[in-house]
Amino acid sequence: MALIAVGSTYMAITCPALILAIYFLQKYYLRTSRQLRFLDLECKSPLYTHFAETLEGLSTIRAFGWQESFISENLERLDNSQRPSYMLYCIQRWLNLVLQLLITVMVVIVMALATSLTKTTSGGQLGISLSSVISFSSTLAMLLLFWTQLETSLGAIARLKGFEEGTLSENKPQETFVPNEEWPGSGAIEFKNVSASYGQGAPALRDISFYINAGEKVGICGRTGSGKSSLLSVLLRIIDIDSGSLTIDGLDLEFIRRETIRSRLITIPQDPFILSGSRHAGDESIIAALAKVGLWDILESRGGLEANMNTNPLSQGQLQIFCLARAMSRSGKGKILVLDEATSSVDSETDLQMQRLIREEFSECTVLTVAHRLDTIMDSDRVIVLDAGNLVEMGSPEELMKREGAFWGLRGGSHSD
Repeated sequence: MALIAVGSTYMAITCPALILAIYFLQKYYLRTSRQLRFLDLECKSPLYTHFAETLEGLSTIRAFGWQESFISENLERLDNSQRPSYMLYCIQRWLNLVLQLLITVMVVIVMALATSLTKTTSGGQLGISLSSVISFSSTLAMLLLFWTQLETSLGAIARLKGFEEGTLSENKPQETFVPNEEWPGSGAIEFKNVSASYGQGAPALRDISFYINAGEKVGICGRTGSGKSSLLSVLLRIIDIDSGSLTIDGLDLEFIRRETIRSRLITIPQDPFILSGSRHAGDESIIAALAKVGLWDILESRGGLEANMNTNPLSQGQLQIFCLARAMSRSGKGKILVLDEATSSVDSETDLQMQRLIREEFSECTVLTVAHRLDTIMDSDRVIVLDAGNLVEMGSPEELMKREGAFWGLRGGSHSD
């Protein structure tokens, strides 16, 4: 602006008015632009949600012939998501127009002053002034654009900060203890009068008490809703204990940080997943584990350890086998293996192979297996039978079959399926 005033000293008189005009212009533009940017983010959210739902249920959509309906809904949400973008484009064009008009007024003033006051203005000064006016428009537009983006980003940061401060940590104040790296060293587990529930609902577990020796293989079974997964959720501290105590190697889990507990236990979930990130085990041990479960040839043909698992996904059964290989690579770093129906998506032959590998690779570990197919736990040292959150039977599979109780009934039901 100082260079513009060089064209005529009288031009400096108009600078306060120009600054005032720019101030009101940016105030009006920024307020409108900020609201439209927030609206743009809100309108895109339903579109992204629909994308995710469509991809997840693609096979179902094709099976029932719902393609036209989903395409129509997708186009409608796409149109709705573009409306704020169109309005934002319109006000940006309006801003450019107003700035160009403002610059035009400045050029007219400079030229009028320069031609009327020829004795105080040289040609060189006039050239510098006009050159600065021409570039001032684009500079001012970029300044307002970047300022708008800064305010939008600050708003996003403020929302993230509010979410962080408003979201309570799952760790309770007393859960601060971090055991040494060797814990759990043996893998002994004790439930003592444990009751647990999901929020304010009915209890998921009712006064559960049992002791699992180090290295013992224990199967957990029961009908749907009996509390099998809830038992593992309590062990992994996903749900809180209402009463009683739960210890591993004599340490009460009530005082240990939850992420520490989960990182020290080896878990194979029912719904397998693949985590992206760096490898924590050596390449040789990873390849050996994949070869044992029969996946290395498949992965090697796709690029080996550097293969992109998103572009070449594994089947559900292969993912469960992959999770077993991942657990095997950690077998020397943990003494407790938790299986939540880990063989539910594999065939009988693969199931037998996985059971053999679990017996061989985790022979010195405590193994807890939640089973839907009871054949997978018939070689367990003990079986725990749950019903409506209660422990109704516990003993070796042979003993429970002789009693002809709850386990015998489940076993008979599994044969009739």
